[in-house]
Amino acid sequence: MYDEKKINSNQIELFALPTFDKERLDQFLYKTIKEESRNYYSKLIKEGFVKVNNKSVKKPSFTVRPYDKVTLLLKPKKTMSIEHDKLNIKILYEDYYIIIINKERNMVVHPGAGNFRNTILNALINSIHKDEFTDQERPGIVHRLDKETTGVLIIAKSEKIMRQLSEQFKNRQVKKTYLALVHGDLNYKEGFISMPIKRSKIHRQKMEVDLSGKVAFTEYSIIGKGTFENQTVSLLKVNIYTGRTHQIRVHMSYIGHPIVGDKKYSTKSFKNCPEIALHALKIEFLHPVTKEVVSFQAPLPEDLQNFIKKCNINYDLDL
Repeated sequence: MYDEKKINSNQIELFALPTFDKERLDQFLYKTIKEESRNYYSKLIKEGFVKVNNKSVKKPSFTVRPYDKVTLLLKPKKTMSIEHDKLNIKILYEDYYIIIINKERNMVVHPGAGNFRNTILNALINSIHKDEFTDQERPGIVHRLDKETTGVLIIAKSEKIMRQLSEQFKNRQVKKTYLALVHGDLNYKEGFISMPIKRSKIHRQKMEVDLSGKVAFTEYSIIGKGTFENQTVSLLKVNIYTGRTHQIRVHMSYIGHPIVGDKKYSTKSFKNCPEIALHALKIEFLHPVTKEVVSFQAPLPEDLQNFIKKCNINYDLDL
């Protein structure tokens, strides 16, 4: 496929053979270098890190032909700037490649605008292989949970592992199970919501169902019912097959059964209830190194457990 590959600290050069058949540029890089995903190389192309015959090309669909020289400029690694903070992080599992934690309520996953300290990443920054990350803004962050949402979360220790896990999320190979306490008595024991979601043009901090949005799939089943303040509540097991921002909260509100304690997507309220009764209970995926299917489950936070008891709901978490 290629005649020669020269690697130094600044770039990788690939020369297409005379017998080479034409190929998309991102696909060419993926098949020849093989160290990262095709989406990763596609992103580098769009950012201007790839040249064909010494000319910058920013279209991943650009066609590579015989005799072409493709040069990949290596992105310089930034200095790790995230400071370490001592926080009580509940680690469910850890090996050389990944960390699985039980995220507590109101704990932010990674530093961002206006919030640079006391995040989960600040607490775990000394546990990851810092020098292996090109992107220093959120190294190791494979996926996120809302600030108010509790439960199981994966942190990757290297960029290669992070990208492998991200591919599993993108290809919907990761099984995510949530527990949600919602208002009302649902008509059916099981249901499936497939409404697209996009950011609201009016309230930029909120998402909404919109036919022009991105596809989103949410599946739920009732595992218990109860009452609180003379109102019916339902405990749901929820599986999501896409990872849109606020997906479960938006979908449940859309069908008229918002999550208890969710002030952003509900006008209903209880006194002394948990702030968003939503918990990432279980996650199942292919370990990026052992290639075995692994599964991790996070115990419910105490405030949610106590509130469910007040609603007189009996439930089984052996899911």
